[in-house]
Amino acid sequence: MVKHTNNIPHFGLYGESSWVDDPEFFHIEDIVSRSENLDWKINAHRHAQLFQVLILKAGGAMVQMDEKQQKLVGSWAIIVPAGVVHGFRFAPDTDGRVITIAEPMLEDIYREKAARFVKPLVSQPSYINFNGYQSTFSELWPLLSQLEKESEQTRKGRVLMSEYLIKAILLLLRRQQISSGILNTDITLQSQQTHELKELIEKHYKQHWSSEEYANALGTSVSRLNRLSKAMLNHSVHDLICDRLLLEAKRNLIYTARSVEEIAYDLGFKDPGYFSRFFKKASGVPPGRFRTLANQPTG
Repeated sequence: MVKHTNNIPHFGLYGESSWVDDPEFFHIEDIVSRSENLDWKINAHRHAQLFQVLILKAGGAMVQMDEKQQKLVGSWAIIVPAGVVHGFRFAPDTDGRVITIAEPMLEDIYREKAARFVKPLVSQPSYINFNGYQSTFSELWPLLSQLEKESEQTRKGRVLMSEYLIKAILLLLRRQQISSGILNTDITLQSQQTHELKELIEKHYKQHWSSEEYANALGTSVSRLNRLSKAMLNHSVHDLICDRLLLEAKRNLIYTARSVEEIAYDLGFKDPGYFSRFFKKASGVPPGRFRTLANQPTG
């Protein structure tokens, strides 16, 4: 049982303390590659800005998510949203894959038609049973294999292909979640409040809501909300707001031809000069310089 959640480590990937600051980041690996040398045990930890799904093909695991434990045998999918404490004790030689996805990639999906299918899947921890559903699992596994190939090779359209594959995997998981019956982990109040905070930031970041406004919307105090945010996501509320603004600014600079002034106004900045200072402080370079560097040809 987890009692002191503030002491639970945050990782990018398990055992790697650094966060990969890449809104298009994804990673896939087989369970054996990270677990075998650790005696098949992954201690309790959490990911601040990464969503994970584990697909078990064969073997088994004792899974801890927040304060709940569940024993799984055979073919399962395990859904682990960002901020949820989780740990595993795998049966030796368990065959499976772990997909790790940057939350901004999920936020992009939320704005698409896929949102009504994907959002219920990724918003809370759950287990999806594939035992007795071999035909469905046989559709899922080739998608994982193709995603592995995309992660291992540098090819044109790699990121786009990976996004399509990830969407297909998530949609198939949601179908199976509905078909087999949802086995939730009884999401904790902390996890629910964290999810609500992220949804509010996504809705209001361009309005530059203050930490106090988010706290009021959630019916709590600023100090309590900051404690929750730091414990679950390793960031203050203010940092989360700034990170979301910075991410959208970078996307606009890379993928649109709009001027810095236009981008500043679209993101709710009344003064383009203040936007430029905000961007340089957060990223290390002025927005114009960032655009130049980002659009330089590679290779």
